Amino acid sequence: MEKAFRKISILLIAASLAFALISCESTKQESQKVEGEEQTGKNSETPTPNQSAKTIDDDLRSLLENMQITVVSSPKETTKGKAFSAPYKILVATLDGIPCEGASITAEYPSGRSADSVSFEKVTLISDESGHCEFVPPVPNFSIKSSVTFLPQISSSNPELVRLCQNVSVNAAWNVRTNTNSRSGILVSVVDYSQDGKMIVGGGSQPSTQALTAALWKSGLMGAQNADFHNSVDADDSARIQADAKRLVSGNTTFRYVVYGRVKYAEKMSQDAQGNWIVSLKGDVGALELATGKVLLKANKSVSVKDKSQWNALKNAQEEMARQFAEEIVYGL
Repeated sequence: MEKAFRKISILLIAASLAFALISCESTKQESQKVEGEEQTGKNSETPTPNQSAKTIDDDLRSLLENMQITVVSSPKETTKGKAFSAPYKILVATLDGIPCEGASITAEYPSGRSADSVSFEKVTLISDESGHCEFVPPVPNFSIKSSVTFLPQISSSNPELVRLCQNVSVNAAWNVRTNTNSRSGILVSVVDYSQDGKMIVGGGSQPSTQALTAALWKSGLMGAQNADFHNSVDADDSARIQADAKRLVSGNTTFRYVVYGRVKYAEKMSQDAQGNWIVSLKGDVGALELATGKVLLKANKSVSVKDKSQWNALKNAQEEMARQFAEEIVYGL
């Protein structure tokens, strides 16, 4: 009984999807089909379960191969805790532009974030007679730079059909900036490493720390300032970093966050045939809440820069890494 119910459920779900394909075809084709059946006086034989399943897959395949989803409009970025200014609007149609009515579309959007992990939720949209549907996003309670995905909704696990769904899917930007006050204190400590993998300390040299602080200022986070917790950052130990930061600020509640990272050579500097110096760096960045020690984000980045000047190549690579780090912070705090 349970098995039979499952087959019936699949048939019903597939039938609802097939309706979208039928609505995209001309009524003339349908009437011709009916007339043909009346003239011959013959009806199709009742399909077996296996034949029905195959017919459903064939209908779905035909639907997906002839479907396109278009993002008509999407809202501009917002800030954490503030609603998006408009809904996402999409159009479901055939490849030759005929609207698909009654198509089931899944909207998959970011619903949560923990350090370097992002979770997603799904909602179902149904296209109207003009093939349009809208997704009104919930008010975001965390910052992120991501996307929302729209794709056909099917119940089949057939790998080919799943692949076709992915081929039809489209993405739209889901960008939520931090609502951190521009003057909130942010301690910045980024450790640089030499080509042989050793920390570069002493002499006041903190090129990546300085570059990231400047990038944060440019992004509007004017409370960022340089700090130095190189041993704790080198160990990637968030508890030690928090303790170091608390000792440094001595109870100053202006400071709310600590941003930390490491920048290493992905490979040793080299020159190409044209004499350009090539600098490839890899880095990781994190941010924690000073009061609680909670790690808010973790991310890995890589850059490769070339320049006629060895010094410029390194400087430009460090600044590009800092820009990417800053973007993570702006869309992560």
